[in-house]
Amino acid sequence: MSSEDFEQACKDAARGLRRLPSEVRKAIAARATDEVARPVAQSMAARFTGPWAVVLAAGTKARKQADPTIVVGGARRVVSGGASVRQLVYGNEWGGGARRSRVSRRTRGGGRSTTYTARTTQQFKTPHPAVIPTIRDESGTMLTAWADIVNDVIDSTIPEE
Repeated sequence: MSSEDFEQACKDAARGLRRLPSEVRKAIAARATDEVARPVAQSMAARFTGPWAVVLAAGTKARKQADPTIVVGGARRVVSGGASVRQLVYGNEWGGGARRSRVSRRTRGGGRSTTYTARTTQQFKTPHPAVIPTIRDESGTMLTAWADIVNDVIDSTIPEE
């Protein structure tokens, strides 16, 4: 199955899930949160390392939805420098490093351009990925467990003849 086919299959499944009656979606959401999303969120939180591990772990939550949803981040400022968990996650996953770049700027009035050196952030010299490796490692078990939950809930709501 190609990635386009998989993406289309996921969109079709999500559309079908939205068409289910609300009590069925709520039953799926309750089980998916407890059995799929929360354990993966805890596994992800345990993988965070570095000086912001506690803040990142606290910012990792499972949402109660019919499809297993994990939220990592948020806009609320959580550290003394004013960074949010979302910004810390980005730096933690991909790093910032001690990079230098040359920036050129034209002076006002069309004069010649000036060039200076700018440094990027020094906080995230080396990345400590936790989100992407956790999703990659647990995606198979997550999809299987979620599919089993959906089948069980739908089978239990269909009246027997």
